[in-house]
Amino acid sequence: MAEYINVEKPFLDKLRQLGWQVIDQGIGVPQEPAKSLREDFKQVLLPQVFKDSIKAINKTPDGKEWLSNKQLEDILFIIQNFHGTSLHEANKAIHRLLLKGTTVNKNELTGEVSPTVRLVDFRNWENNSFIAINQFRLLTPGASRQGIIPDIVLFLNGLPLVVVEAKDFDVAEPLSEAYLQVTRYANTREDDYGVKEGEERLFHYNLFSIITHGKEARVGTISADFDFYNNWSDIFPEEYKVVQFPPDEERQEVLIHGMLNKEILVDILKHFTLFIEIKKGVEVKIVSHYNQYRAVGKIIRNLREGRTPREKGGVLWHTQGSGKSLTMVFLVRKLRSTNDLKDLKIISIVDRIDLEKQLSETLKYSNESLSIIDSKADLHQLSDDTADLNLVMIHKFLADNNVSAQSLIDAGIVPKFEKFETINNSDRILLLVDEAHRTQGGDMGDNLFSAFPNATRIGFTGTPLITERHEIKTHERFGGRLNEDGEPWIDTYKFDKAIEDRTTVEIKYIGKVSKDKIDDKELFDTEFEDMFKQRTQEEREEIQRRYGSFIAYLESKDRIAEISKDIIEHYYTDILVNGFKAQVVASSIVAAVRYKYELEIAIKNKIEELKALSEEERDDERIKQLEFLKVHAIVSSIGNNEPAYISKARNEADNNDAINNFKKDFDYEKPESGIGILCVCDRLITGFDAPIEQVMYLDKGMREHDLFQAIARVNRRKKGKNFGLIVDYFGVTKHLAEALEIYTDKDKDMLKNFLDVFRDINKEIPVLEARYNRIVNLFKENKLNSIDDFLNQNFSDDNAEFEFAESCIEQAKNIKFRAELLTYSKSFFDSLDLLFNTQAGGEYWIRAKRLGYLLWRIKERYKDETMDLKWASQKVRKLIDKHLLSLGIDTKVQQVSILSDEFKTKVNYLNKTPKSKASEMEHAIRWHIKVNIDKDPTLYARFKDRLEMILNSYKENWEEIVKELSKLRDEMAEGRKLETEGISIVEAPFYDLLKANISEISDENINKSKELTHNLIVILKETAAINNFWDKAAERKRIQGMIEDEVRYSGIHELSAKASELATELMKLAKNRESDLR
Repeated sequence: MAEYINVEKPFLDKLRQLGWQVIDQGIGVPQEPAKSLREDFKQVLLPQVFKDSIKAINKTPDGKEWLSNKQLEDILFIIQNFHGTSLHEANKAIHRLLLKGTTVNKNELTGEVSPTVRLVDFRNWENNSFIAINQFRLLTPGASRQGIIPDIVLFLNGLPLVVVEAKDFDVAEPLSEAYLQVTRYANTREDDYGVKEGEERLFHYNLFSIITHGKEARVGTISADFDFYNNWSDIFPEEYKVVQFPPDEERQEVLIHGMLNKEILVDILKHFTLFIEIKKGVEVKIVSHYNQYRAVGKIIRNLREGRTPREKGGVLWHTQGSGKSLTMVFLVRKLRSTNDLKDLKIISIVDRIDLEKQLSETLKYSNESLSIIDSKADLHQLSDDTADLNLVMIHKFLADNNVSAQSLIDAGIVPKFEKFETINNSDRILLLVDEAHRTQGGDMGDNLFSAFPNATRIGFTGTPLITERHEIKTHERFGGRLNEDGEPWIDTYKFDKAIEDRTTVEIKYIGKVSKDKIDDKELFDTEFEDMFKQRTQEEREEIQRRYGSFIAYLESKDRIAEISKDIIEHYYTDILVNGFKAQVVASSIVAAVRYKYELEIAIKNKIEELKALSEEERDDERIKQLEFLKVHAIVSSIGNNEPAYISKARNEADNNDAINNFKKDFDYEKPESGIGILCVCDRLITGFDAPIEQVMYLDKGMREHDLFQAIARVNRRKKGKNFGLIVDYFGVTKHLAEALEIYTDKDKDMLKNFLDVFRDINKEIPVLEARYNRIVNLFKENKLNSIDDFLNQNFSDDNAEFEFAESCIEQAKNIKFRAELLTYSKSFFDSLDLLFNTQAGGEYWIRAKRLGYLLWRIKERYKDETMDLKWASQKVRKLIDKHLLSLGIDTKVQQVSILSDEFKTKVNYLNKTPKSKASEMEHAIRWHIKVNIDKDPTLYARFKDRLEMILNSYKENWEEIVKELSKLRDEMAEGRKLETEGISIVEAPFYDLLKANISEISDENINKSKELTHNLIVILKETAAINNFWDKAAERKRIQGMIEDEVRYSGIHELSAKASELATELMKLAKNRESDLR
C-alpha cells in the first residue's frame, strides 16, 4: 500500500500530466485481463492497441488507412515470435524492426508491392499511442512462481517499451531490491539450476527499465548490471523543464520529464540506443546518458540558429571517461534524420594512431559507412559535396616538406609560408575534432582550418586550453556562442559532476616523494636541491657525480629496481587482490622498458618470499595470482641503434597483443589475460579506455592537460571498482594547484571542486572515521549503546557480549534498520578498502571483523542475501572470512537446511539463550516454508498456520516455543504422510490443490476429485518421462491441453469453471515435483 501511495501513484500522475493514457488498477492482484487491454494474462503486449496503432500510422499520401486485418495479424505474429533466441538477440531484432519497420506483400489500395510498414511514427511522434498500466499481471506457466506483476509497464503502440519497478523505503536497499526484481522478471538473474522465474518475452521489446523509490530513479537496459543503472539528472530541451527541483538532485520527476516525455522517448528509441561490442564476443545494449543527449541537442540547436560557421560551432567540454566518442555517434545518427542537416559532410579529426583505431571502431555504430583517409594524397576525397562520414588524422595536414615553421626558426632559417590549399570551401561541412585542445594549435591546426575555411568546427575535449598563458584558447579557436551561464561552451560536463552521476569513479592519490618544483626536466641541478634535501652533502655529491643529469637519474637501474619493489608490494596487497590492473608511466622509453624487467624480477622475488612462509601463513591462491601475472612495455622505437632489450620488450608486447589482452579480466583459463601491468612513456596516456585499470604508478613530470588526461585512465567504471588510484613517485601531486594551471583565478571554485574529488589518500582517513562513527550512531539511536565496546572487543563478560550481539540481531528484524546498516557498512568497507594497508586502516581491522560477524549473523537469521558481503572488496572479505573461520563459521559452506541433523548443532553453537534459539528456528522455518511452498502449496500452508499458532500461543515463553518449533521441524522433515484413503503420497499434493478449489465438499465431489487426480497423474508422469520436457514448448502445450480437458470434463462444476487456471497451476506443481513423478 505504502509503495503504491508514495511511489507508484505519483509516477502515474506525472505520466498523466505528460499526456500518457494511464490505466491505474490500484493495488492487489488484477483479476480481469480486459482492464489491462488484453484477452488473457499471458499476453505481454496489447494486441488490439498494437493493430489499431499500426493501422493509424500507416496511411496513403491522401490519408487513407490501407493495412488489412490479415496483414495486421501477420505483423502481430512476426513481432511476437522470437522463440528459441536469447533475450539479447530477440531484443536487438525487435529494436531493428521498430526502427526500420517491416513489409507486407501488397498495398491493396495503391497496388504497391512489398510496401514498408512503420511500427513507430518517428516523423510525427504525437501520432503514436502512449499507454501506462500499473500492476501488469502476467502468468508464467512452467516458472517457479505462478506469475509476475511489474509495478508499471509503459506501452508504445501496444508494445511494452519500459518496465518500472518501484520500492518504498520499507525494504533494505530499495533500488538494489528493485533491480533484483527486474532481473527476476526478465529471467536474467543468475540461478544455479537455470530455474525460470519470470517472463522474458516482456523484455523482448524493452528499451530500458526504471528502478525507483520515489525520490531517486535510475535507468538501465537489459544488459546493465546494477552499477550501470544511471540517473537522468537534467531535462532537455529546456522548454520541458516544467518541474522544479533543487540543482543536481536526481529526483524521480526529473527522469520522468527528461526521458518519458513522448517526444524525447521516441527520440531516444531512434537515435540514442545502441548495441555495441564492449569486448570480443560480448555485445551490450546501451542508452545514452543525459549529458550526451543534451550535448547533441545543443549542437543541433547551434547548427540551426547560428548565422555564421563560427556561431554554429563551438567546444564540448565533457570530462574524460564520459563517452565523447559515443556522443559523436549519437550526433551523426540524429543529423542524418533531420531534413535540414542530413546533407552535411562530416569529417572527424584525431591526432593519434591509437585514437584513430578506437574512434573508427566506435563510429561504425553510427549506421553509415566510414571512409578513413589513409594518406595526404587522399585528402582530395573530401572535396565533393557528398553527405558522408570521414575520419582523418590531423598529421595529413602537415606542409609538403613535413617540416614545421617552428623547427625552421629554431634552426635559424627564415621560413617561407605558403597557405595550405583549400580542399573544400563548402559551408555544409562539419568538422568533429577529438581532443580539441591538442589538435587546435600549430601548423597542422592552421592547415586543417585553411583546407575547410567555411566549415563548422565542433571541438570535443575533456581539458580545454582556457588560461591567459595559452596564446589561443580552445573556445576562441572553435567559435561558438555564450551559453545560458555566460560561458563559451556548447555544453559542459565536468569531472566532479561525472563522479556524482557515477559515470566515472573518484580518483585518489598517494604521494611518495617530496619535491617543491615540477618544471621541465632539463638539467639535474634545477631539481636537485629539493629532490634530495633529505640527503647529506656527501650523498648529494655522489648522486650528481654518478648520474650527471636528471633524466639519467630517472632512468637509473638502481632507482627503478627500488621503486619496482615498492610497486609490486603495493599492487599485490591493494590492487591485484581485487582483480584489477595497473599502468606504470615512466619518464622515457628507456625507463619504461627498465620498469618492465625490474617489475618481473620484483614479482619473482615476492613469489619466493611468499612461498617461504609457514603453511599457516601462506596463501596459495594469492601466490597463484602472482605467478599468473605478466608485465609488458608499450613503447615506440627509438631508432636503428636502440638497445636490444628495448626491441625485445616491444616485440614481446606486439606478439602477445598486450594492449587488448590488458583490457580483459584475469582468467586462469586464458593465459593471455594475465597481462596485468603495462609500462609506458607517452603511449596509452590519452584516449586509452580500460575499465579494469585501477592504479597508475606515475614516475614522470606532468602538468595541466597531460596530467588530466593521464590520471583519467583510472576513472572508468567497472563492477567492484569504487575508486581509481594514482601512486606518485615523481612528486607531481605535491603541487597540484600549480600543475593544474589549466584553471584561472576566476575558475578557483572549479579547481576546488576538482581537488575535492582528486584527493590525497591521507585525506580519506577522516572519511573512514566518519563512516565508522555513522554505524556506531545508528546502533546508539536504536538504544544499542554498547556497540563501541562490542566492535572493539572490550566486553569482559562473554554472556553479556552474546546477549548484546543477540539484541543487535533482533533489532535487524526491522527492515529500515537493516537497510541503513547495509548502506553505512558498504560505505565504511569502501573506505577501509582504500586505506586497508595503511596504519590508519589497520586500526579498523578488528572493528571490520566484528561488524562482519554481525552482518553474517543477520543474513543467516533473516535469510537476507543482500547482507552476504558479496559487494565488499576481496581484501575486506578475506579479512572477515578468516575471522569467521576462526569462530568455526565457514562462509563458503552452503546454508545448513533446517531438516538436516547439523541444524540443531548449528543453532546450539550460535545461540546460547532460549530466546535466540527460538528466533533462529522461527526464521529458518519461515524460510524453508517460503522456498518449498510451490512444491506442495497445501501442506506448507498448514505448516505456516502451525508456526503462527505456536508463536501466538506461547508468547515470550521461549523454552516452550523452542520445544514446539522442534516438533514442527520434525514434522516438516517427515514430509507428506498418507492421509486420504485411495490417494498415494505422490498424488496427495495434486489432490489437495484440486480440493482447495472446491467449496462444496460432498462425498460425490470427493470421489470425483480422487478419480480426476488418478487420471491427471497418468498424464503428468509423461512430463517426467520426456527428456528436456520443460524446454519443449510444443510438448508443454500438448500436455497442458490434455490436463485442461480432464479438469473441464471432470463433472465438478467449480473445477470446470477454472480449468485453464488450474491447468497452469498443476503444470507448475508437476515441474516442482518432477523427481516424485519419475
